[in-house]
Amino acid sequence: MNAVTRDNIAVGVAHDHHLRALAEHAIRGEWAQLASARSAAASAMGVQAMVDALTVAAAFNGITRVADATGIPLDEATAQTTTAMRQDTGIQHFEYASKSQRYDG
Repeated sequence: MNAVTRDNIAVGVAHDHHLRALAEHAIRGEWAQLASARSAAASAMGVQAMVDALTVAAAFNGITRVADATGIPLDEATAQTTTAMRQDTGIQHFEYASKSQRYDG
């Protein structure tokens, strides 16, 4: 099973391990593992920070799906300034059709 996120990249964010685990399990719909990750994250970074992180993840998912559904393309300026970041994060691999094939198995 391939990871959705890259565990070997240090991003310089406090509690990145916990944030990565929250994202990984939420994206995959692994609810039992997410419950465990939420508990660990809440202990390490506080309940409010854990809730905030999951809220941002959920909101981002909704916002990008609205943009995708309406056909809003990535604007040229953003495309140019985020080329390296998009390459480093592998964000281009998050196309919904491809995601379904890879993770809904």
